[in-house]
Amino acid sequence: MTQPQMVLAVAGGGFLLVVVVVAYFGWSSLSEVQSQAQSLADRKGKPELAAILTRPGGAGAVRKEAVEIGKVAEEVSQGEEGLVGSWREGYEKASGVGQGWSQDPNQWKDRLIATNDRLKKQSGKKGDNSRVILADDFYLGLQEYKQQNPSAEKVPELARQLSVAEKLVELLMDAKKTAKEKYPTQCIIQSIVSPGVSAPDSDKKSGEKAKAGGSTGTFREGYTLQFESSPEVLYGFIQRIAKDPWLFVVMNLSLENDLKEFPKRREVAKKFADANKPTDGAAPENPTDGARGSANPPSRPPLLMVLAGKERMKVVVRIDYVGWKTPVAGKTPVKGKT
Repeated sequence: MTQPQMVLAVAGGGFLLVVVVVAYFGWSSLSEVQSQAQSLADRKGKPELAAILTRPGGAGAVRKEAVEIGKVAEEVSQGEEGLVGSWREGYEKASGVGQGWSQDPNQWKDRLIATNDRLKKQSGKKGDNSRVILADDFYLGLQEYKQQNPSAEKVPELARQLSVAEKLVELLMDAKKTAKEKYPTQCIIQSIVSPGVSAPDSDKKSGEKAKAGGSTGTFREGYTLQFESSPEVLYGFIQRIAKDPWLFVVMNLSLENDLKEFPKRREVAKKFADANKPTDGAAPENPTDGARGSANPPSRPPLLMVLAGKERMKVVVRIDYVGWKTPVAGKTPVKGKT
């Protein structure tokens, strides 16, 4: 064998040895990475994660995705806290946290009387189409305590019911005040049925209810409001219920028009004729007379009111108030609940 051949043989052998060594350590490293990836995937309960981690740049991509997911989760958490914050604040206001009227029967009774008197002054008289009218016997759904004081154990619960009933009446009053009614119509509140008013005073039941509700989490209680109004006022009221910072949920809505059945054709024609017929000694009615905003309203109802009754809806609506309690400091909330 010549000297050049010997050099080539030695060089080839050395190259082969290097390849074998590199391949050994390379495959060992790859096998180790695969084992670690599979172990991580098994711990996370997602075996398909191993296939992603073993790809070129897979681990880096996973870390990047994890960081992005963490940011999104943080933003969602902050958004949820911002939404829940108003509900918690509403619950504290409704419950009168830290105030005497939410604990003392005499102070609560004074607040009930003052609230009812204030709403009566803000309401309209019979025949008033510009403000909400309260029925003569209206007492915020708390008629049971008109002549007597509640027991001390029931005051915290009744304090919240008083606040919620007051809130619902104020929302309806605001809807009436701002509604753009085609034909101004009387809005009358007949009653509010509050939860637990007819329940017996039982220390045992009250204790069990308090234990079931706990000091954290959420609870809900239903209020049934019965009133009459125009469709525009009803629409505005439901909108305010949905947008209010306190958490209200409309559970049931029953509607009935003053005119239960549409009149027959001959009756409609007669009413049209009667509406267009001038009174004795009076000039024929100008179609523009009594236009909205006019100082001289027409003496007869518009034709639309002849067809659609008085445009006054009889409403019975069940609204749930959801109380969102503030968690106790140092107590970990239950998974899945805020």
